[in-house]
Amino acid sequence: MRKLPESMDQPLALRKSSKPLRLLKKQAEPVSSNEIWLLTLSDLLMLLMIFFVFVLAVPFAQTGHSQPVAALVEKPAVVITESTPRATPDASDTEEVARLEKDLLEVLGNREGGKGATVEKRPHAVILTFPEQILFDSGQAQLKPFAWPTLTAVASFIADHPGLSIEVQGHTDDRPIRNARYPSNWELSADRAAQVARALVRVGVNPLKIATKGLGEYHPGVPNIDEENRLKNRRVEIQFSLPQS
Repeated sequence: MRKLPESMDQPLALRKSSKPLRLLKKQAEPVSSNEIWLLTLSDLLMLLMIFFVFVLAVPFAQTGHSQPVAALVEKPAVVITESTPRATPDASDTEEVARLEKDLLEVLGNREGGKGATVEKRPHAVILTFPEQILFDSGQAQLKPFAWPTLTAVASFIADHPGLSIEVQGHTDDRPIRNARYPSNWELSADRAAQVARALVRVGVNPLKIATKGLGEYHPGVPNIDEENRLKNRRVEIQFSLPQS
């Protein structure tokens, strides 16, 4: 066996450092002046957190039971202003509607073209109703010639009451109509309302004051149970409404 060198046969001796052990450790770097404000900010945030915890804890301690956090937040006062529509007419409206009815009846008189027309009072309006046979032939929307004097009288009434709102409504019965010109009662009723409105404009009414509606069979005046009632439902109504206040 090969003999190890004498130097290797002896135990290794630890070399003692000439520097103290504390100098061997990496010395901590001093905190720079630029980082001092971070320490201050963290302390401030911690104080604020403690403050809010204390503020929220006080109500719980006073009431003796826990409440949701949302209940501790004071809700702002809400002021609700209600605008009440004109549900019932006042005395002045009632008097004005009565005057309108009287004036309209006087204008219509006993005109040949207006026989069968009716005038009805509503809370804020007067309704003039023309049955179909006064203005049109069945299923048609061309005005009969003797309807023009009556419509001229209506235009005179409108001119004497410039503050009124005017709406012309066409109505039919429930029997369907299907032809090339009128696929349904809607088209027929709308065309009849438009023809009456156009006639009023021709005799002097401002077109900006008139609105038209075709309501078809969906607003009957009476139930469509027999021919007599169906005849009443085929009509054109002119609604004269008081100005909104």
